[in-house]
Amino acid sequence: MNLSFLSRKSQGQKCGIPFAIFVIVLVMHLFDQNSPKNRQGIHSYPEEHPLLTAIALALGAAITLGISRFAYALFLPLMRSDLHWSYLTAGNMNTGNAIGYFIGAMSSAWAFSKVGLRRPFIVMLFFSIVVMFLTGFVENAIVIFIFRFLLGFCSGYIFIAGGVLATQLSSQHPHQSGLILGIYYGGVGGGILLSSLLVNPFHDWAQSQGYVHPWQIAWIGMAVISLILFTLLIKPVIAMLEAPEVSVLSKEQIHPRRSFWIGSGYFLYGIGHVGYMTFVIAMLREMGFTGSLINMFYGLIGLSMMLSSRIWAKMLERSRGGEAMGLVNLILTIACFIPTIMAFLEKNIIESVAPSFWSLILVMSSSMLFGSSFVVAVASTTAFVKHNYPRNQWSIGIRFFTILFATGQIIGPFLIGFIADHLGGLRVGLLVSTIILLTASLLAYRQKSFASKKSMG
Repeated sequence: MNLSFLSRKSQGQKCGIPFAIFVIVLVMHLFDQNSPKNRQGIHSYPEEHPLLTAIALALGAAITLGISRFAYALFLPLMRSDLHWSYLTAGNMNTGNAIGYFIGAMSSAWAFSKVGLRRPFIVMLFFSIVVMFLTGFVENAIVIFIFRFLLGFCSGYIFIAGGVLATQLSSQHPHQSGLILGIYYGGVGGGILLSSLLVNPFHDWAQSQGYVHPWQIAWIGMAVISLILFTLLIKPVIAMLEAPEVSVLSKEQIHPRRSFWIGSGYFLYGIGHVGYMTFVIAMLREMGFTGSLINMFYGLIGLSMMLSSRIWAKMLERSRGGEAMGLVNLILTIACFIPTIMAFLEKNIIESVAPSFWSLILVMSSSMLFGSSFVVAVASTTAFVKHNYPRNQWSIGIRFFTILFATGQIIGPFLIGFIADHLGGLRVGLLVSTIILLTASLLAYRQKSFASKKSMG
């Protein structure tokens, strides 16, 4: 199979345009098929199959975060080595992604008020797939930064719209509420698992075929995988009924200070977790973990995320304050601390005394702990909104927490990348992430439910 066109920009554009046209036509066709005159009875599907509908929403989360966002951790060492980036430059790519996420979250309210939730969810997913595909035709750092920004912008819309749709679906099925939210956010893990299974094989195949930038083929491959997932989710999502956006008087809105402790914890979670997700693969490579072990590590993160919906469902249903967020961040602290302390002790203890088997056990334990808790932090804020905010303010509440999360993600990659380049390497950067996550846990534990008069702690 000859893909030599990848070395010529004009040919890449010719390939990208038909791909974009195909997806546009697909979206328009499916929206037409589900127009009011053609969809009598279709809205019964989410009522009859809530878990399958939640899985359809989860596929969107898999594409927008699991693949387009967090698969970058797998691409980072490949692209950094090929393009000769510093850690600061590599981290700034995720800062660009987070800035886009922040702007998307800030601007989504207007779009949702005009066209609802489903259409932005679908259209932004389509655009994300196209941008991922086009990433396979560039090598300029500025262009890649712009693409990362655009992917983040789309993610802001998709994740908020999907979160509100999942919350509305869970309210229609209260006995499965925690499970539905867990499935949706666990979709991120599905995308990460797919990435762990496919990114390096795509890259290795392209390298064996002699391509100059084999990571580009991997981006194209993941875009194609995303398109397949897109075709599976679009009809169930379009079939969903959604509560219309209702304008809320400013005096009726719940003041952000009532969510101060959990909001502060979530902001710090945004800073702390992204250091791990962005740089842990690069650090493990520095420690000698390569090939199948890296794939296994990242795959366990994704698999644990997918299983986390079952693990945490009951707590998400019961927790009215910041208990779930506090516990999640405590577990993430431990997960982040394990490879960090291994990196500090590597030359003195791990290599000289402890057998490699125990190193492997420790690293894989870190991946399972992180994966089983990572997206639950996001789900816990959605559950907090559902339990404490009036129904007509769910979108406002989820948007508020998303903005805090995005702000933390803007700071995280830049901060950890700067520390890695100038203040002692990745192990020091991840130690800072560990401390930040521990602080996030302590703050979140102080949050009480709004039913309590001591909601500010």
